[in-house]
Amino acid sequence: MSELSNLRSKILEAEDITSEMVEVPQWGVTVEVRSMDARSRILMTQDVSEDGGVSMERLYPDMVIQTAHDPATGERIFAADDRDALLGKSSAALDLLATAAMRVSGMTPGAVDEAGKDSSSTATDASPSS
Repeated sequence: MSELSNLRSKILEAEDITSEMVEVPQWGVTVEVRSMDARSRILMTQDVSEDGGVSMERLYPDMVIQTAHDPATGERIFAADDRDALLGKSSAALDLLATAAMRVSGMTPGAVDEAGKDSSSTATDASPSS
């Protein structure tokens, strides 16, 4: 097997979805927040895009819909049609889950810096919003 095939196999077989348990005191529950795979992130990004910007009314609930899982079963807790119901819930609770979703999915400004720490290449001073 060639080095390229070994590298390809290693990448495709890697277990790279991360998660964290988030206690949501407003709801009296703990939720497993999993990082998004590339497909989920692209679809969510397309869904929240609006007139060249981001629809904040869609962003937080969609992040929670994509990443919130039942710790006992591993199943997603919410579906797309739960967006309006989530918008009626505590903003603090939604913020806890959405912030965790961004963190585990590498979508926070500090995530780019953290990822560069393990890299052997030279990091640039690029902003994630550039």
